Amino acid sequence: MFKRNYSKQNKLKRLILKILKVYGIERETFEFINPIYNNHKAKNYYKFNDKSLILSNGFLNFKRKIKKLDIFYRYSPEVALWNSSKNWKRIIPNINKETLIKVSLTSLKKSIESFLKVNRLDICLNLIYDKSSDQFNNQLLDIFSDNNFRVNVIKSKINGNRGTYLECCDQAENSEDLIFFVEDDYLFKREAIDEILFTYLRISTQTNKELFITPTDYTFYYDKNYSTSIFIGKNYRWRIVKETLLTFLFSRDFLSIHRNKIRAVGEVENDPFEKPLHKIFETELCVAPIYSLSYHMSRAVPSIESDWLKVWEENYQEIYGGP
Repeated sequence: MFKRNYSKQNKLKRLILKILKVYGIERETFEFINPIYNNHKAKNYYKFNDKSLILSNGFLNFKRKIKKLDIFYRYSPEVALWNSSKNWKRIIPNINKETLIKVSLTSLKKSIESFLKVNRLDICLNLIYDKSSDQFNNQLLDIFSDNNFRVNVIKSKINGNRGTYLECCDQAENSEDLIFFVEDDYLFKREAIDEILFTYLRISTQTNKELFITPTDYTFYYDKNYSTSIFIGKNYRWRIVKETLLTFLFSRDFLSIHRNKIRAVGEVENDPFEKPLHKIFETELCVAPIYSLSYHMSRAVPSIESDWLKVWEENYQEIYGGP
């Protein structure tokens, strides 16, 4: 085994533990090692903005607290999916863009609600649109008729993909803490928001740094040979990556530091489109889950996993019913 580095032992504390016969404490690290000692179901424990206890890993008190989450979901029902202008070419055959947006947005809503059932956080969802009718906008708002978080509808000042991206950048200037840019063709697992936020707390506390998070385990990551490292999230493992597409989470502090590069995605023609972000990732952490928390529903099969279709069907039935 590799040599482990333990904290310097406190001999007085060790003696007290021995005298009191507190056998639930590991003598070298002073971490709880007996899962039955105070946890009869032997489960890992997490408290948002407070601490986590991973039984095999120990306690981690979160130094970095999350104040607020602003989500910027940009959509355009008249713009075709990338590389799939013909409906029959799409991974869900003959699906139209409006249906895709409704199903994807429903999956995001359910993920937010799942997190808020057991955690408290100010979350605001901003729907930023281009080339969309009032009728369709109202149909989307109907999806959120019973939610317990705020929803805003904002028209992009500039048309097109770059225009809506820059509108997200403009609106994000008013954010207090975490910022999540989301494209309209991403399907979310129910646990996505919960896993992303707890992972942010854990990794930023461990590294004492802000970071970028992408929720998708893109298949093109497996064609790369860049160096990486593995982190423990909540229930997933995460690894360092050096590129992502345009659905990603970051902090208001990073917007201040890297504003020019973040905006350059929409202000300059780049090849690839996201190239300015990749420049940031040369010096800043960007992590992706090992197994996707969201699926990019364009032309190709969106994941190396096989459960993406089940996630689609569950959210499709939520809106339309039936198979």
